[in-house]
Amino acid sequence: MPALRCVIDSMVFDAIAGKPALLRDVDRLTRARRVELLAALETMAELAATPDEEHRRRLQKVRVLVVAPPPPRDPRLRALRAGAGVSEEDARIALTAATHEVPLVTEDRDLRLAAAAQLPALVLWRWETDLRPRIEDLVAELPVPPRWR
Repeated sequence: MPALRCVIDSMVFDAIAGKPALLRDVDRLTRARRVELLAALETMAELAATPDEEHRRRLQKVRVLVVAPPPPRDPRLRALRAGAGVSEEDARIALTAATHEVPLVTEDRDLRLAAAAQLPALVLWRWETDLRPRIEDLVAELPVPPRWR
């Protein structure tokens, strides 16, 4: 069975890192190659700039694969940036997902609207209604890890 692959934004890092049991489950799934959480360079830079060191360390525990960015002169960047409230970084994150042909998981309303308009083939997911239930289903399929004494 192929791995569940998607690009996640910083809000999803927060959602996963904020729940220790969920973080352990995601780690098990990524180690088992059942899930591949992908991250854009812009997302990793945003996480690295988190001022609270303890919070930053928790976010960095979410296991991701950092993927290649989209071409720098991709004309879709300008079209995405034209959307209200869409930063250069947000546009690059959406375009990264589109370039790698995987869903983008974000709660950013402005980015979702711009991506839906400018990248119609891009699948848009939300954390609570799309990715989290898929993760929970995959966790249920994993064998229970042995308990160490």
